[in-house]
Amino acid sequence: MTIYKERIKELQHLLKKNKLDAVVINRTLEVGFLTGFYLDGCVLLVSKTNIWGFIPQMLFEHFKTSAPFVEAVAANDIKGAAIAEIKKNKFKIKKTAFQPETETYVDGMFWKKHGLIEKAGLTAFLRLTKKGAELKAVRKACHIASKAFDIIKPKIKAGRTEISVARELEHIMQLMGATGPSFDTIVAFGPNSALPHHETSTRVLKKNEAVLIDYGCVYDFYRSDRTRTFFYGKADAEFKKVHAIVAASHRKGIKALKSGIKASTIDKICRNEIMDKGYGQYFIHGTGHGVGLEIHEEPRVNAKSKYVLKEGMVLTVEPGIYLNGKFGVRIEDTLLVKKNGCEILTK
Repeated sequence: MTIYKERIKELQHLLKKNKLDAVVINRTLEVGFLTGFYLDGCVLLVSKTNIWGFIPQMLFEHFKTSAPFVEAVAANDIKGAAIAEIKKNKFKIKKTAFQPETETYVDGMFWKKHGLIEKAGLTAFLRLTKKGAELKAVRKACHIASKAFDIIKPKIKAGRTEISVARELEHIMQLMGATGPSFDTIVAFGPNSALPHHETSTRVLKKNEAVLIDYGCVYDFYRSDRTRTFFYGKADAEFKKVHAIVAASHRKGIKALKSGIKASTIDKICRNEIMDKGYGQYFIHGTGHGVGLEIHEEPRVNAKSKYVLKEGMVLTVEPGIYLNGKFGVRIEDTLLVKKNGCEILTK
């Protein structure tokens, strides 16, 4: 059984568990996750026993080759064709759902108009843990990111712009096999590093300034996420102190990470370390997030998270301190949750 057939079986099990007859899958990301077909323009209809793929004629042969286990139907109106199939199976499919979090407002209203009900989180639940080929892809994405930083760091010198460093880093990752960056690479010099989501600019690096780089890459559709902060020149006492506090918070969070622990507990451990040192008000975001087909996915690692971590989850731990007008420090790694600990994938 291929990984895609296995995922379909797992989704069909969820349908039975939730007393649903079928679900429509409209977002390309979810379609790709379930079938391996990542091109726009496909609607899946998954029942407890069957699966159909409604696609434009131009993609028909491509889809059949990519997902031969799906009953392919060429149609000019793919959503309309899905509705027609639901009506055709009215004695088998009486309770069909769509996932509101993966649909646009217009598409959501279309499904509702035709009698479908909302049921969130079906594919998100399946994506919570990684295994097999997807875990292999995440590992590769993390390995590329880590090695690329080792190459770019010695090249970061006074006179270089943030954007030039970002583009070269992305180029290095692509030369190593990545298909692109995980997100818009953040390179922040000096005071810009105090902005957690700084937009990489043409600012030039000067002597004796902080350098923060938040980056990752995509490999076989899966992503990595890593942040490193260092000082170009001679670091002053304040930077050394803040960096040491963030590093300690980062280490404690990673040390506590294991299957069975609450995500909110990891956030508390990291946050308490920073609060105890008097910098709590400068830690202004959550401690981490899941990573996979998307750069931000479940489980969220923050004070409000309801998740209990499980073996196979891939997530980040990324505490930070941001001193406006001066500098910021963030240290982030992508991690694999294991039974009695975790594995740092972005070493």
